[in-house]
Amino acid sequence: MANQTAVMNEGMRLGSTIKVNLGSRSYSIYVQRGLLKDCSWVFRSSTKASKVVLLSNREIFNACGRAVVKGLERSGKKVSLILIPEGEKNKNQKTLFFVLKKMASIGLRRDDGLVTLGGGVIGDLGGLAAALYMRGIDYIQCPTTLLAQVDASIGGKTAIDFFGAKNLLGSFHQPRVVVIDPSVLDTLPGRHFRTGLAEIIKYGVIQAPWIFSSFENNLDAILKRDPAVLDRLIAASCRIKADIVSGDEKEKGRRALLNYGHTLGHALEAHFNYRLLTHGEAIAYGMWFAALLSMRLGLCGKNLAERHARLFKRVGLLRPIPRFDSGKILKKLSLDKKARSTGVHFILTRKIGLVTIRKNLPVGLLPLTLKKFQAEIQSNS
Repeated sequence: MANQTAVMNEGMRLGSTIKVNLGSRSYSIYVQRGLLKDCSWVFRSSTKASKVVLLSNREIFNACGRAVVKGLERSGKKVSLILIPEGEKNKNQKTLFFVLKKMASIGLRRDDGLVTLGGGVIGDLGGLAAALYMRGIDYIQCPTTLLAQVDASIGGKTAIDFFGAKNLLGSFHQPRVVVIDPSVLDTLPGRHFRTGLAEIIKYGVIQAPWIFSSFENNLDAILKRDPAVLDRLIAASCRIKADIVSGDEKEKGRRALLNYGHTLGHALEAHFNYRLLTHGEAIAYGMWFAALLSMRLGLCGKNLAERHARLFKRVGLLRPIPRFDSGKILKKLSLDKKARSTGVHFILTRKIGLVTIRKNLPVGLLPLTLKKFQAEIQSNS
């Protein structure tokens, strides 16, 4: 289990420190409001790199990038800046090689580093660039979206989308530290904030029933971004992921539980060309589908699937989608990185807080459940 030290006061002013225990690759996750305004001590203690590249996009850099540059410089590092467009459509080989060429032209060496400042696209692509450059250099994650803070920045999964499939090309490359400042979420657009909430709800389903109940009973405070509520949920989500990654770094077993809702979710994202649905919206649909699939297999009752749909609708995650071609969705499922030679594996739920990995689903079950799912979507729209 990951060690966690927390000082819980109003707004978590002093923050939390969560440890990802991976032997020589262990690192800390710092969750603290205002941390990005003065994080030189984090940079100084986490990497010996004397030269670093800060990878971000224009909007994020204008909002908080200059403070991060100052923190890096105060920690004794020479900083170069690389800006790329945000958005899933830019998480591709063209952008990756643009970044790698820039890193080479700057003259980064094996003992230099990279700092990502942005959402999941920046973090995933930047992490892969760090993994590839000279067979791996240090990198630091500074996630600025809720989705990246509670999920993408932790665990060392780096990737780009390829051949119409999400995260098909990637590598495991752990960061040196993860710096989470919840205050940057104050200006995050509502839709992007809600997409991060989907991943927090996922942690409730797979391990922490109190998180799911918090959404059902205290949603107004969460949507208002009340620091006393939100910061606790962020730290709890990070702690759960750190615990799981510490015991299963490369997804040989328990880490696969983190993919609850992602199997169908990734297929829906790709099917709609990463334009119609955000990641969290797609994952919400994926979790709902997983609950329906669980119900059809007799793992849970109808009420559990209904609780999924009801909560996602209240949060605002069930963005209307047109009818989709089930055959095309099934084809994309076969390309999902969670697919094996024995077929697509699904993470299914028995109850809130308990999920299981199911392999070798009965032939015909997926098409039949997808058809039922289409009908459920229409009835809830």
